[in-house]
Amino acid sequence: MIGSPFKTFLREKRYRQLTFTTVGVLILGILGFRFLEGWTWLDCIIYAASIMVTSGNSEVYPRSDWGKIFNVFYMFLSVILILFLINTLQQHFHESRQTTKKRHQ
Repeated sequence: MIGSPFKTFLREKRYRQLTFTTVGVLILGILGFRFLEGWTWLDCIIYAASIMVTSGNSEVYPRSDWGKIFNVFYMFLSVILILFLINTLQQHFHESRQTTKKRHQ
């Protein structure tokens, strides 16, 4: 039931681009923290993902000036992008539900 809206979501080019952009920004964050801060890959993944979903992580944080500057830009970019992705997903599922209801009537 939930798989069908996801399949139709990824069939549309604009949604695929948004998904790939979101994954790309996550990878950018991982690489940025890895090379600017020298963290382990796992720390980079956890921190980049936690910033993207705005939960944060108080145990791991940038200590270098360049890492802090990168963190500020990454926070703004990723939060805006993830909010846009969530809004787009919500609209898509709402449209899918409306289409399904019309077919059953």
